[in-house]
Amino acid sequence: MKIAFVQDWFNANGGAEKVAGAILALYKSEDVDIYALFNKFTPAAKHEILHDRAVKTSVLQHVPFISRIYRLALPVMPWLMKRFNLQGYDLILSTSHAVAKGFRSDPKTLNICYCHTPLRPIWDMYDDYAATHHMGRTGFYKWFVNYLRRWDKRSAERVHYFIANSEHVRRRIQNSYGRDSTVIHPPVRVDKFALSTAPRQDYYLCAGRVVPYKRMDMIARAFKQMPDKKLVIIGDGWGAKEFDDLRDCKNITWLGYKPDAEMIQYMQQAKACIFAAKEDFGIVCVEAQACGTPVLALNYGGYKETVIDGQTGYLFAEQSEQGVMEAVNKFETNPLTNHTLIRENSLRFSVERFNKEFTEFVDAARRQFNNE
Repeated sequence: MKIAFVQDWFNANGGAEKVAGAILALYKSEDVDIYALFNKFTPAAKHEILHDRAVKTSVLQHVPFISRIYRLALPVMPWLMKRFNLQGYDLILSTSHAVAKGFRSDPKTLNICYCHTPLRPIWDMYDDYAATHHMGRTGFYKWFVNYLRRWDKRSAERVHYFIANSEHVRRRIQNSYGRDSTVIHPPVRVDKFALSTAPRQDYYLCAGRVVPYKRMDMIARAFKQMPDKKLVIIGDGWGAKEFDDLRDCKNITWLGYKPDAEMIQYMQQAKACIFAAKEDFGIVCVEAQACGTPVLALNYGGYKETVIDGQTGYLFAEQSEQGVMEAVNKFETNPLTNHTLIRENSLRFSVERFNKEFTEFVDAARRQFNNE
């Protein structure tokens, strides 16, 4: 079977990329061509995610510093993705949080999209993104968003079957595109993120990509007001400048990027991990629970599906410094220490479960599509 696999881009080795890697592993014995707007993976990530396969890219591959400035290329991304003409394939699989479903293809070829989210800046998080963009309230920005919405809906019409990564995203796909979808939660490497017998240390952990919507700076500002509580931050990204005025806080330690082995050790020994982003699923939150570590997470989106409030963590209602502080104080008063129970909750999101659900879905879709 000849398969085309399409990803928005390959840059950081994050949650979306790990889903891509899991799907590609399922079809490692098939003839698969991989497409993405650009591929700036490290050799290690190319091996782990792409299994050393080549990637067909757009002209963005040759733009200097594209891995840092790719957000500025959003206006041309639909046009560049449309230049991928996927003819002659038996099956097309895409994983998208931006434009990956916008390629050209034969409508007689089965087209399945694993959707992490409809493009956030133009749909239900439009206000959040507009508020942080210097042109966010201009007439041009609104015109551009409306243009992207029309394009996004047209590209969604060419998808035969949607898979949503959470119930939250299933509702967003319905609201944005008017399309039904099936929920298959992402695969989480629960075996790699294991429970440890090492004693817990006196710090909270905030880990992930340092980008504005993660609100890691807000978490740090909350801890600045709690000088008796320690916070460790692991991660790097273009939002790092938001921490410039926080680097001298004695109770906050920012370690930058750490490889998985080190990050897991910090995760295993933390009192709790904190997540304040408006996440559609939130793989790192499940990874923390796989370590038996309780989580303090915003009562939004995927966290509502992965955290058992009061058992594996606490959900806080307000995305604010005050909300974080209240969650920390609640945890200090009523700590969650049943680490085995917390880990057991994570096991329902295993790689094995994903592999079974995804292959069964694709096989059923192929049978139905070929019989229509």
